[in-house]
Amino acid sequence: MIHKGLAQHRFKDNPIEKEFALAWGIKQEFGSTLQYLLSPTNMLHDSTMTQRDATVAATVIQWLGSPVGQSFLRNIEKGVCK
Repeated sequence: MIHKGLAQHRFKDNPIEKEFALAWGIKQEFGSTLQYLLSPTNMLHDSTMTQRDATVAATVIQWLGSPVGQSFLRNIEKGVCK
């Protein structure tokens, strides 16, 4: 599977977004977090992960590093999203 998000052209202007994307890619290269999350039994052999799933997950993780995603995370830390 390829664990890359969409709109990577944004990286040159958003270095934190790039860091989030790179960290997720490395985590997936050496682990199986997404496969476990998408398995109904939390067992790798039961995972139904598709390439589309991998792309969507990588895009969401990447977005969390964007300015808007960072604002979202700060609001959660402040308890604003309750």
